[in-house]
Amino acid sequence: MKCLFWFLLLVGSLSATADEGQPIFSDDFENGSRQSPPPGWTMWGDKKFQVAADFTRDTSCAHGGAASFRIHHPMDTRGYIVSSPDRAIHPKPAMVYTVSFWARADKPGTALFQWTAYRTISPFEDAASPGAFKFDAGGEWKEFTFSVREGLDLFADQSRFLLLTFHAAAKAREERTLWLDDVRVTERPDPNPIRLLNDTTLTHDALQHRLRPGERLEFTVDATKRLRRATQEAGGVSFHRVCGWTGQPYNKKGDYTLAPELETAIREMRLPMTRFYAVGDEPFGVEAAIDKLAEVLRRVGVAQEHCVVEFEEQGARTKLSPETWARGVGYALRHGYKFHHWEIANEPYSAMWGDGQAFPTSDAFIEHFKAVSRAVRKADPKARLGMDIHHNDVKWGNYLLKQLAGDYNFVAPHYYCGADLHRLPFEEIALTENYRMLDRALRVNALLRAYNPRRETYQYDTEWGMICSAPGGREADDEGRNANIIGTLHRAVRLIYYAREGILRGASGWQMLNRLDAPGFGILSQEAPEKRFMLYWLYYYFNRHVGEWALATDGVAPFYEPQRQADREQLGGPLTPVLATLSKDRRAMYLVIANGSWTRTVPCRVRLKNFPAKSAAGILLTANDLNGKPLLARKEDAVSDFPVTCDGGGMTCEIPPHAVVFVTLSGK
Repeated sequence: MKCLFWFLLLVGSLSATADEGQPIFSDDFENGSRQSPPPGWTMWGDKKFQVAADFTRDTSCAHGGAASFRIHHPMDTRGYIVSSPDRAIHPKPAMVYTVSFWARADKPGTALFQWTAYRTISPFEDAASPGAFKFDAGGEWKEFTFSVREGLDLFADQSRFLLLTFHAAAKAREERTLWLDDVRVTERPDPNPIRLLNDTTLTHDALQHRLRPGERLEFTVDATKRLRRATQEAGGVSFHRVCGWTGQPYNKKGDYTLAPELETAIREMRLPMTRFYAVGDEPFGVEAAIDKLAEVLRRVGVAQEHCVVEFEEQGARTKLSPETWARGVGYALRHGYKFHHWEIANEPYSAMWGDGQAFPTSDAFIEHFKAVSRAVRKADPKARLGMDIHHNDVKWGNYLLKQLAGDYNFVAPHYYCGADLHRLPFEEIALTENYRMLDRALRVNALLRAYNPRRETYQYDTEWGMICSAPGGREADDEGRNANIIGTLHRAVRLIYYAREGILRGASGWQMLNRLDAPGFGILSQEAPEKRFMLYWLYYYFNRHVGEWALATDGVAPFYEPQRQADREQLGGPLTPVLATLSKDRRAMYLVIANGSWTRTVPCRVRLKNFPAKSAAGILLTANDLNGKPLLARKEDAVSDFPVTCDGGGMTCEIPPHAVVFVTLSGK
């Protein structure tokens, strides 16, 4: 009996160890070293924040033993600590990785742990990091535990090196001291492995530039060589909501407030599509909101069938019942409205930055989407249902695409670029950031095809622009460079590729109505209804220069090759991307050319085949001040006639730096 007792005790002990996992990393800071930071840990981030005195072994405060790791975060700094690369964890397929540690702080507040992943560490090449976890530390020692799953949170063949990363303060402006002790990582088999497709290794379409490297812009356009129908819906602009944040187009009482001058201005943009959200969250009810939405579209000349409609409030802090969704969709159908595209929840992944209480996990959103989709399809069997995904997060992107395959018709990834508008070269903002994001969109298309092999699915980019960083902690909404010539060239390049390459069904940039003290996404403002932001004129002319058919451009252009950065995928491409389209009646050919260089003028020669041009007219959009105000005092401050020479068989001109050129070639 005694032997049986010890045998069972041993088996139980082994089972508990197996469930807990095999230890693969540990540090209790008891090595006696006086080195700062302690051996096995490395200061990370900007060099100016790498202060050794802020990362020390502390023998005056410990959870267990005689010492702990003290991490001090001074106010308005961004220094942090990672486990040294030579101690990196190497993930294996179908395993769960759990980190546990004890922590306390000098005052209550939020700290941050994250897994930082690299594809290689010599040199450093970023991989998708599997998770960031905020935790609240106070005056008492407390244990924290976080887990990630290979195949769901990360891929072993991509995130090959995992480093443990600690920020003493979740916000740069906060001062806090954090103590860590008894850090431990375990590895165990995943009892319910989920095998997602790895979009970085999945074969996807390459981004087509349609031009080869050369010294000048020189290409041939043959009116008979059609690539595809041009994506005319690329040039949309999103409204905020029916009862918008600026008080337009309706106020909270339900009164129509949009000034006649702005109605006319929007109508003259010739918007091919738009998008409204929070239509079911208005104070006057979902039915009245749908009526008011239809009235706005009538006034500004946008077809209802080209409007994506979302019902729920923008921060994903609350959610609407499936019954409310069905009631609104059924009401629209019974009243003869032609709304077809219903986007279920705006950015449900908002929990990633502290909102999103309605969907704390992607599984919570999956449950909601399925319930709403059943209710909506019952109300309207022909409804087209979409969901927002986060294109850079596995759980809020790839995982949703797999788990909801068959339920969605389209996805709305919101392809905002994140760029430092005061430090990055102009060329990288205008060109490289777009090429990187366009490649990302093509990877999403590959996932859509793989997860929905016998079903048509597509993308609508229902919000896009730049989420930029700026001095003083300014938000993108407040940053003028986001909407002046810098933001204008960034958007022009994206619009060219969106319209030409058929990557998605349509796109609506953020946002139509703005306040003058928040010009970062400026298009129009009721505070100055007689004036226009620079971005307004981009959309105004772009939508007049997208024909029925996208045409091939066979030739060369100067290329821009960015300097390699470890933390960012760098993709080169033409300095002067081109969109060439043919009108439906074949009597006009349109060219849109963006010059993404701040300093270089590019000579241009276009040869025409099967299109005898009789005349040509050009428009130039540019400005010479990197800090120029995005709201123009007058149109002529950015827009002028552009001289082109047309000789029947072709066209010549010079494309000025940091400019967008719009050309109309008229045939017979």
